[in-house]
Amino acid sequence: MRDIPPEQQYLWIEGKISRSSFELIKDGFILEKPDEAEILFIGYAYDNVPLGKTFQVIFSKRNPAEAIFRQSKIIAVTQEFGIPLDVIPQGWKTICIVEFPQGIPDIIKNLPVINAWGENKDYVCLSDEDSWKAIR
Repeated sequence: MRDIPPEQQYLWIEGKISRSSFELIKDGFILEKPDEAEILFIGYAYDNVPLGKTFQVIFSKRNPAEAIFRQSKIIAVTQEFGIPLDVIPQGWKTICIVEFPQGIPDIIKNLPVINAWGENKDYVCLSDEDSWKAIR
């Protein structure tokens, strides 16, 4: 990992993918979405984030102090061309299947269903505890 300040080490989620957008990129996923997962539009990645990367904290970018501690895991990555990736490339926007092994929290369930990046600016973020502490 590059030398990235902890307060910049988070992924931001714009929303859940719409059915029509999913149809355009579905070939980019080589696995079925587990029950405890969502397909999400992810904003520009802070670094190369590999499949299997786990995060421990979920928070609203607007109000990071009200975080919840719930594990999440990146289990699949694609982009608008529907090509499977084994990493979220640094600086790219992607569409990811994110698994929540202890159940999908309300902060994720309540995200809007969107067709593309840029439709929602009320981001939800995934980070580790050290990054969250630096942000809040």
